[in-house]
Amino acid sequence: MQIRKATTKDIPAIEAMYHDRVLYNDGHDMHQWRLEQVSWECFSQLYTIDDYYVAEENNTIVGGCFIVDIDELYWPDEPKGAALYLHKIVVHPHHSGKGYADALITFFKEKGRKEGYPEVRIDVREKKTKLRAMYERNGFKLLKTGQFVSEFTTALYHYPF
Repeated sequence: MQIRKATTKDIPAIEAMYHDRVLYNDGHDMHQWRLEQVSWECFSQLYTIDDYYVAEENNTIVGGCFIVDIDELYWPDEPKGAALYLHKIVVHPHHSGKGYADALITFFKEKGRKEGYPEVRIDVREKKTKLRAMYERNGFKLLKTGQFVSEFTTALYHYPF
């Protein structure tokens, strides 16, 4: 498995992966995103292709995430470059349970450390106990919870270096 920066050629596979994840999660009563939230058109309102990293196994994209150096929604008082932030981590449902999410998180932490950030940060819906446990298993510490959007409460985690 390798993790690499995405290219525009990857966009159809990235969109399909999120689409399949939404359908899988909805079918298992684990709602995370709505279909209209996981199109590249929607993503491109906040991110660029240069912000996206894919996990690839045998030339198949099995997971991915956005990695950025600013987060104005959850960390509005933090200047650009204060930390590195991971968003919208996903693993295709056919590849769940194989360690790809942990590999993406490890990649994220290593990238932050190599690039000299004092810490890396993750946000997650407060009630997503499995996701929170995964982040905690990977060494992230809860900083606080808050109501940043009306639909849910968010837990903010960090991993200081």
